[in-house]
Amino acid sequence: MMKQILSNKFGHYEKPDPNFQLKRLFGLYGLASSSGEKWAHQRRLLNPAFHLDSLKSMVPVMASSTGRMLEKWENAIADGVKEIEVSNDFRCLTADVIARTAFGTSFEQGKHIFHMLAELTILAGKSFGKMSFLGSRFLPTPSNLRSKKLDMAIQKSLRELILNRKKNVEMGKNDSYGMDLLGLMMNAYKDEVKGKSNFVSLSLQHMVDECKTFFTAGSETTATLLTWTLILLGMHTDWQDAAREEVLHTFKRDTPNFDSMARLKLVNMILFEVLRLYPPIVGLSRRTCKKMQLGSLTVPAGVELVLPTITVNHDEELWGKDAKEFNPHRFSQGISKASTHPAAFTTFGFGPRTCIGQNFALIEAKVMLTMILQRFSFSVSPTYIHSPALIFTVLPLHGAQIIFQQLPN
Repeated sequence: MMKQILSNKFGHYEKPDPNFQLKRLFGLYGLASSSGEKWAHQRRLLNPAFHLDSLKSMVPVMASSTGRMLEKWENAIADGVKEIEVSNDFRCLTADVIARTAFGTSFEQGKHIFHMLAELTILAGKSFGKMSFLGSRFLPTPSNLRSKKLDMAIQKSLRELILNRKKNVEMGKNDSYGMDLLGLMMNAYKDEVKGKSNFVSLSLQHMVDECKTFFTAGSETTATLLTWTLILLGMHTDWQDAAREEVLHTFKRDTPNFDSMARLKLVNMILFEVLRLYPPIVGLSRRTCKKMQLGSLTVPAGVELVLPTITVNHDEELWGKDAKEFNPHRFSQGISKASTHPAAFTTFGFGPRTCIGQNFALIEAKVMLTMILQRFSFSVSPTYIHSPALIFTVLPLHGAQIIFQQLPN
């Protein structure tokens, strides 16, 4: 039934309207919020920014940012720090990577914007599961006031950044909009940028909202994936040792490069298994646009359907009796053969709206995990309390405390 819903190409199952906090976080015009022909047009425009050729040039940036974080860990260990809470460090790391890959030519300004977006993400996460009523978003509560102030500041900063690039190209100061994600996106929108008089009101707002989506989808989700990966490899050190052997065989101690990462079969299996057990987004939702026949059910128009990704990912009928256990080997023959149904793995979505940033997230996670395995062995601290919780994404409620041992050179 989920496959039938997600594979539909005729817009019969649309995304329902998000709550006001998510609207502030993603905007109204970004790829995550749009639907129908508008979504299809935006997807075509943005696809080139996520082609492998574009992502290949971002690997050195990912490696550079990771190297700085690992140096910080090495210094902390040398100073006698016994354990490191990694989830906050990963959140800072992925935000740094997104800031550099999205706004490479305006990194410092981009970093400031993403700090504000990170705070807005936390406020949006806190609104999940809370009761609301008509007009509650207008109440002058501290969270409402703060999120409104952040949204206005983010919008203003992103507009200035985009318009400055447009101005520099028009004045001949730059030959292009740049090769970072923002530049590639502006190039995709070049007809709107150059020709249409309503650029400031429409296309500019599209790009502002896309930038907000880049951060939230590209930063929080990858940080969550890396956090659970270290927890699970810290618990299952046999898989950690096997992954390290593969990494050292492929790269030795050298910085990972794009062309050789395809050889990391075991690392790939581990990441997919972590995504199965702890998907950053626990479910998807759709709403019927008209009366639909869904399996044996007749569903009226206007019904919201919840597609519980995390429940499906733990279903023993699909994944076997060990569905709740960490077993990367199940992905040894790829995603489609890992379970009894080829569409059971929906962590990145399924069908036409499969996550556009899937390759970016997996390449980023591979680079970071590879460099960690090259330098450290690690285990979960005795102080770690296993308590997964939905805090915008699925995160360990009490943090992820990891004990590291630096490997000899």
